[in-house]
Amino acid sequence: MAMTPTEAAAALSDIETTTRRGMTLRGYRTGGPILMLWSVIWALGYLSMGLLPPQYTGLVWLPLDVVGIVGSILLSRRTLPSALGAQGNKDMTWRMLGGMGAAMAFITAVFAVFQPTDPAVFMAFPGLLIGVIYAVIGVWVAPRYIVIGVVMFVLTLVGFFAFKPWLAFWMASASIALFISGLWLRKA
Repeated sequence: MAMTPTEAAAALSDIETTTRRGMTLRGYRTGGPILMLWSVIWALGYLSMGLLPPQYTGLVWLPLDVVGIVGSILLSRRTLPSALGAQGNKDMTWRMLGGMGAAMAFITAVFAVFQPTDPAVFMAFPGLLIGVIYAVIGVWVAPRYIVIGVVMFVLTLVGFFAFKPWLAFWMASASIALFISGLWLRKA
């Protein structure tokens, strides 16, 4: 029994939907451990901002960022399926490095242009930016990231406006939400 063109089109559509869903789930399983890693890095970095004199926090954040970048690459290589092959892993590494580099360059440029004097601005901006990035990724690719982005964005705003004197500690504790989000993604 031959398929009609309508049945064939429906079957192809189902295959495409299933493939897209599988890729999204694979992305969640890759992103979960990376998000958990960055939640620990954020907790340590923001705690250092709350506990150390301002001139030392840059000395803490730089090695933390390096650990986060290297760890993200290693985790993505470990969790990506071997079906991607060596070229796929290389492409993912360059995409991750490019994305992280672009975000860091953007943050640096914004601070250089606007030259904020309030330390709370330095603490809040990365949380807002990451919240927006995750929300946009969620809109376009993986819906769970919308929730993560909105939570991070809202937590940052609440901390900035309600707990400004303790914002470093607020942001460190907000990283718990990132860790829980990583668990949620990993279980997808």
